[in-house]
Amino acid sequence: MIDSFSGQYYFLSNFYPSCIYLKVQEDWIVCRTVEHAFQASKTIYPRQQLEIISAETPGKAKRLGRQLILRNDWEDIKVNVMKQLLMQKFADVDLRVKLLATGDEELVEGNYWHDNFWGNCSCLNCKKIQGKNILGTLLMEERERIKKTLKGD
Repeated sequence: MIDSFSGQYYFLSNFYPSCIYLKVQEDWIVCRTVEHAFQASKTIYPRQQLEIISAETPGKAKRLGRQLILRNDWEDIKVNVMKQLLMQKFADVDLRVKLLATGDEELVEGNYWHDNFWGNCSCLNCKKIQGKNILGTLLMEERERIKKTLKGD
């Protein structure tokens, strides 16, 4: 099991530098990370989107994403948005090779910041809670999709 997206597995993190495209109004804008694109996708307001996209760090983008006006359908679409962004990220050949090199390992977005939706928090307060690990699941699904594509299935 890979339960930390740091060190040699930092490339699995949404904070990892990646060239991600996001449509803002009529223009496609390059985002520095999946985190930037994901947070900007939470709103329909271009000004807020561009502020998040231009954030200096993914951490800053994440903080800005907590302060915006959420689009009405966000809870319904957020998992699919993440899935699409991960597909973009792992279209990069080097990242795809790294993802495939994880073999059949279970991927768990282990964290300590109480995120039991996207990952599994291991802090003392959350120790008894089994996180949903949606990000880990999406990464494993993307790995399987890539394997099938390479086999020609």
